[in-house]
Amino acid sequence: MQTADFSPGGYRFIPGVFQYSGGVVASPGYRIMRIRFMTPAALAQGFHRIEVILTEFGRPTTAFCACELRSPAPFSEEPP
Repeated sequence: MQTADFSPGGYRFIPGVFQYSGGVVASPGYRIMRIRFMTPAALAQGFHRIEVILTEFGRPTTAFCACELRSPAPFSEEPP
């Protein structure tokens, strides 16, 4: 399986359709940490919290490699 390197973030990923990838793996010398918010956050607030966490770890926002979002309905590949 072919992976794409994203060196600004310190990881590689399996390319997928526009908004998804087929998976992600840390590049040598890095690790991926899973962090779960104990209380749900609105999208903008959640991304701000992520930025704060990355900054506290001394990492750029490009190190953000994956997230799981709750959605009220399935997404479609069809344009709106």
